[in-house]
Amino acid sequence: MAPSPHSSRKMVYLGLLVPLLGAVAFSQGLINRQRGQLSVTYMEPIQNATPLMRFTSETLGGFRGVLSTILWMRINQMQQDGKHFEMMQLSDWITKLQPHTPRVWTDRAWNLAYNISVKEKDTNERWKWVNAGI
Repeated sequence: MAPSPHSSRKMVYLGLLVPLLGAVAFSQGLINRQRGQLSVTYMEPIQNATPLMRFTSETLGGFRGVLSTILWMRINQMQQDGKHFEMMQLSDWITKLQPHTPRVWTDRAWNLAYNISVKEKDTNERWKWVNAGI
């Protein structure tokens, strides 16, 4: 009895699957060592956040990036609407979610020093916002 085309195709797939799984197992060890060396997996617990924010971030775990992306999208919308004061609370939450991301801090500083400070009429108040941004 001749082998069916489906069974020969399955053998080819099985022949490809075994070396690919071996490559994944080998590379996973390298990736785990690099994660340990670079301290990528360590996330500090969020401090000084609202209970809802803390619960959400701890529940999401690895999906903290998704939450921060949603907050970034909201901040971008607020910036287009000129709601710079309202952006401060959201950017504070993002700095708690992603404390090791430089972009978070530069955007927050820019918003404080440039966007909010120009809304103040009093120069002393304006310099308070500029210094807070620096």
